[in-house]
Amino acid sequence: AVVTGGGAGIGGAISRLFAQHGALVEIVEINPDRAALVVEDIEAVGGVARAHVVDVRCDAEVEDLRGEVLGEHGRIDVLVNNAGIGITGPVEVQDMEATKLAFDTNVLGYHRLSRAVLPRMRARKQGHLFAISSQLGRVIVPYAGHYSATKFAVEAMFEQLAYELVPHNIGVTVIE
Repeated sequence: AVVTGGGAGIGGAISRLFAQHGALVEIVEINPDRAALVVEDIEAVGGVARAHVVDVRCDAEVEDLRGEVLGEHGRIDVLVNNAGIGITGPVEVQDMEATKLAFDTNVLGYHRLSRAVLPRMRARKQGHLFAISSQLGRVIVPYAGHYSATKFAVEAMFEQLAYELVPHNIGVTVIE
């Protein structure tokens, strides 16, 4: 199981849960210290996990990750797209660089990772993609316009993927 943003919060909990159920967990995290703590927690209870310092916004780093995991294991059974950032404030005044960062991390990062794992999943006719979204991907609240926009995009992209991947026996789950 590959878990992006797997070193803290929901991602850390998901990483630990997969390990408790016997999965070898590949933790993808931009912060090596956070990833190391989750790996230690998992190994302390007899689980198996490895940390990978990867920026989900970087094509080359994602490709290196894919090559490393597939080279070691020959397959990726589960991808949990969880890495993300939240920005708040009025849409009108939001800095363009922050806006680009949010969309590149929260939307394009999910797309980048999914594209990396799907060819092998399709070839094997099995696998599962998870997209961690938010209720803010369905409703709007004041000052969360950019974050909501990224989560609306995740909802649409993964709902579409769910239909596209049915013939390939690949599951897709969006978690709000």
